Amino acid sequence: MGTTSVKAAGIRWAAAGAAVLLLTGCGGGGGDDKATALDEAQVASVLPDEGALPDWKFSEDPSAAPMSEAARKNFCPSTEGEGCEDSSFFGSVSFRRDDENASARFWMVAYKDEKAAEAAYDVLWKNTARTAGRDEADLGSVGAESDAVAGPVGYDGAYGVTGQIRVGTALLWVASDARSEKALDKDLVKDLAALFSDRAQQAQNGEDPSAKL
Repeated sequence: MGTTSVKAAGIRWAAAGAAVLLLTGCGGGGGDDKATALDEAQVASVLPDEGALPDWKFSEDPSAAPMSEAARKNFCPSTEGEGCEDSSFFGSVSFRRDDENASARFWMVAYKDEKAAEAAYDVLWKNTARTAGRDEADLGSVGAESDAVAGPVGYDGAYGVTGQIRVGTALLWVASDARSEKALDKDLVKDLAALFSDRAQQAQNGEDPSAKL
């Protein structure tokens, strides 16, 4: 999970596709959960690798980097860059399953403290993530805050879900889609959300993220 250039800042808020998975090996949170600032290496460790998603392959390599002006234009695209105040690092990764019928996308922003992440949550949900769909969706019980929307993806009938989660000092986004609304398993995004949020919490607890599907 090496650090790469800010080309990862070219993150789009379109949902990415995936199919049915069962989530295993995730802790689900506990009484000792902490909210601590993540450094660049920890952000990289939160991003799932191929070991966390068996039978999946990278379609975009994992990338973590310091927050930059270029990245702010993607994560916080308003004129004044609202929502990126006191942000420190960002990261992203995408996957495609071996059978080529599913994909999954994860991206995140790490903040200097929990207060900054909390303040950014509603700003980024209103101005970015919620524009990826028209219908309310469900992420299950994840993070301190979470929201999700569902809607068409592109013009070929694909239908996707995009979710936003706050875990302590980090904001996370996860996306999945299928070839049609009927084909979309709406429980899948819950698995992906739990995977990502558990890894973020493990890192903030000072652990090596180990949650996997």
